[in-house]
Amino acid sequence: MNKSLYSTSEVARVFQISRVTVFRWVQDGNIKAYKLGKHIKIPSSEIERLCNKFKLPEDLLYRRL
Repeated sequence: MNKSLYSTSEVARVFQISRVTVFRWVQDGNIKAYKLGKHIKIPSSEIERLCNKFKLPEDLLYRRL
C-alpha cells in the first residue's frame, strides 16, 4: 500500500540528505509541502518530481523506505 504523504525524515532518508536540507528546500519553495499541525508532510508526487529532476530511478522511494 502506498502512502501519499511523507515526513521530512523519510524524504531525507530517500535522498540520503540531511533533514535540515529538506526543511530548507520546503522554505525556499523547491518542494511543495503541507503543514499538518506541527508536522510538515510532503506528497509522493513531489518526491517523484524530484527523482525526475535529479534523474534518479522512480522506484527509489519504495526501495529506501
